[in-house]
Amino acid sequence: MKTKEINVQAIIFFVISILFFICITAFDPFISIYASELGFKSSTIGTIVGAAGIASMLFRFPIGILSDFIHNRRLVIQIGLIITIVAWGIAFLNPSPTTLYIGKIADGITGATWVIYNIMFISYFKENEAAKAVGLLAVVSPIGSLIGSFIGGFIANTYGYKYSFVVAILSAILAFLLTFLLKPQKRTNNNINKEKYSLNIVKEQLSDKYIWGLGIIAIVSMMVPYSTRDTFTPIIASELGGGAIAITILSNIHMITNGIGASLSGTFFYKRFGLVKTAIIGALGQGVVCMLIPFVTNIGLLMILQCLAGFTFGLNFTVLTSMSVEGIDSEKQSTRMGLFQSLYSIGMFFGPVMMGNLVENTSMLTGFMFIGMISITSGIFMIRMKDKSYNKLEVNQ
Repeated sequence: MKTKEINVQAIIFFVISILFFICITAFDPFISIYASELGFKSSTIGTIVGAAGIASMLFRFPIGILSDFIHNRRLVIQIGLIITIVAWGIAFLNPSPTTLYIGKIADGITGATWVIYNIMFISYFKENEAAKAVGLLAVVSPIGSLIGSFIGGFIANTYGYKYSFVVAILSAILAFLLTFLLKPQKRTNNNINKEKYSLNIVKEQLSDKYIWGLGIIAIVSMMVPYSTRDTFTPIIASELGGGAIAITILSNIHMITNGIGASLSGTFFYKRFGLVKTAIIGALGQGVVCMLIPFVTNIGLLMILQCLAGFTFGLNFTVLTSMSVEGIDSEKQSTRMGLFQSLYSIGMFFGPVMMGNLVENTSMLTGFMFIGMISITSGIFMIRMKDKSYNKLEVNQ
């Protein structure tokens, strides 16, 4: 009976997680176009679009600390959803540079609560099934993003760009209501039960070289898609004669195969090769695919490589996320995950900036080759570290 109850909770939480991604992605493809139609300057548009990423990076770690401090993860999730509902409601009623900027900051803060989703979903599974849980939850991002962009696109095309905000608001409201079906979680570590949350937990995580090592590898893993998939791969597609539809498909197949890779990492690769080897396969694969992209001669080959790019990213990043909280007391997991997510968020900004400078000052080929080599280097680093700090993760398998 208890197992069935946990499964029901996991299913409800899975649905909430999909709605979470719908509410933070439904308007993303149209926000810059809408701002441009309102007459905003390019610099203003760039600031608005970038606000979410900056807010997310700054708030992930503090939110993790707050969650562990009050030990009420459901409340933190609810607050994040309310912030989105209020901010985008205001932006819809009174669109301006200020309200859109506030909306994107709110979007980043809500997105930063994803650290809590990871930890809470893992808690619905057995201790040795963390990789499986992370793999299942990783599928949520591409599913929610696809649904969000599809519904948001339909609404925007039918009623106008700003009505995509309504999709975000309604999905956030539905997710908020569903959270009341989740039962409050209890503490599991009796030793920590007797203690109040202390800054020592924060110091402990900040001084842990292992999580910093994983974080650096995750930065590289995140740099690859953000500097290729979201920036220069579409340019290559355009140069090969691909139109808007082809470029849209190119983006979607990366998300789909990312979801497939994430799912298989916890259900197939994890059992067959172990956590570390799965991450190594993903990192090396990401690098090789990245280095092959500038050599393609037609859209068909580019689509195939994009499939592999999404799949290998799903393998690598899902395992790194699982490894970040493996064997950590539940009362410390949110703080640790917050630090991990803050670290990998650096790759979302640093990757495109580095790639842009390389392409501008050298060539497209140099940019892809350099990013690919960094990914391969991270895989080699994991091979060297496997027999030292990482092999402890194989014990629970």
